[in-house]
Amino acid sequence: MFWDALPVEIQIHILEALVLHEDSARYASICRAWQTIIERRIFACLKVTRSRLAGFSDIGYRHRHLVKHIWFSIEPSEYHCPHCGGGGILNWHQVSTKTIRKAIQELVIQLSIWEPSGSLLLDISVKAPSALRPSSSTIQYGASFMSEPKKAKIFQCSHWIHDTSLQGLAAYLINKTTDISEPEPEPSQEMPKARAVTSLLLRRQTRRRWKSAELEELLDLLPEVHEIHYEPWRDWHRMKERPTNTTTMRLCESLRSHQLRRMVIFENFHGNNPAMSLAVQAAEIDTGYALVEASLGLEHLAASFISDASHFFDACQKWNIWPRLESLALTSNVLESQQQSVYINDLLETIALVAMKMPRLKSMELWNGRAGFAGVFQYQIFESDRTAKITWRGTWNLPLEPRVLKSWEAVAFERVDCKLQVVTEILDANVVITSHGDAIRYLRLLNTVVHPVSLWQIQKETAH
Repeated sequence: MFWDALPVEIQIHILEALVLHEDSARYASICRAWQTIIERRIFACLKVTRSRLAGFSDIGYRHRHLVKHIWFSIEPSEYHCPHCGGGGILNWHQVSTKTIRKAIQELVIQLSIWEPSGSLLLDISVKAPSALRPSSSTIQYGASFMSEPKKAKIFQCSHWIHDTSLQGLAAYLINKTTDISEPEPEPSQEMPKARAVTSLLLRRQTRRRWKSAELEELLDLLPEVHEIHYEPWRDWHRMKERPTNTTTMRLCESLRSHQLRRMVIFENFHGNNPAMSLAVQAAEIDTGYALVEASLGLEHLAASFISDASHFFDACQKWNIWPRLESLALTSNVLESQQQSVYINDLLETIALVAMKMPRLKSMELWNGRAGFAGVFQYQIFESDRTAKITWRGTWNLPLEPRVLKSWEAVAFERVDCKLQVVTEILDANVVITSHGDAIRYLRLLNTVVHPVSLWQIQKETAH
């Protein structure tokens, strides 16, 4: 039976099965139809490590337009001691800033010869040593297109380096000796630019806060990025010692002059939010102001846990208009089951006043969730049938006061000249909220606030 004589459904099933095979590339030579479909799947998502960057240039010009997602995983080096036969992982606690900068610059040099051809997502992560173990729950996705083994550095050591109680000291000493041989990276001003990259993703699995200088240099090397998705980890100890969240503020300042249209920031944390010190509250206020200034040219903004929404909307009062903003998603600690409803209604009324300054706003949601509770207030506008709706969905009932309804009716009338629909949904009593990840899942948010892989990881880590 000829291939063309098979029903299309059967052809699709056969090709999907072949693509999942680890040797699927060799099937691309069967015929032109197979080649087109298999190559599109193989090259759509590529995983690259620093040790394999040399082979990255092997991707020919004919295949570059097929690449839509590059996952660049910066992994700690392994070492081997010929004296005692032992081995391990360098940089036990974290990969040095120097190593990260150099690795990114090496990747950018490779990407600088790529011509812009639609959308290209660059996903950068720094893999913690624990993620290299077989027992790790980190998702491995993307296709690896090179297979040479990773070479281990030869390092002369004593047996004490393998003592688990001394591994922190061992890592420090190894870093000191191995970093000496690496030259300082060249300044970004002398570096070529990767203009083919249109989106940047920095997921939570890196388990670190990127430094301000790293982010600024990275954005400078990627001048055509119009979407950034950043998931830093909360560092409460350092935030208590300094009055401002410098990294986020400097990031927002860098984005003001950038051609950015979409920004998603999700600050992750372990367990529930601890009590905030005065220094942390001051940092959130400053971050809220920085987010407002960065949002003036955006089409979409989602900022979760990095700063309370009340600080954002307080800062909004000094600005007149957001000409491009179409969707907005923020978190607020005011939205809590134990909070008096009058304070929540006060915030919702303030948000309605700010929404009047956003002529293109199609969706807005204020949400919060941790172990034991979850709630979201949503505003939607449907231009196709000229309707508008506000929804309260949560683990508890929130009575919306008449003043709040009146304010949002004014917003709806301004946009589509219609009556506002009000919906209340209480989550099923059997729903168990064990983390902010569960809250995102059950609240059915309109906007993307965290990467799907990161959400899966949060739920997996807090399942027990």
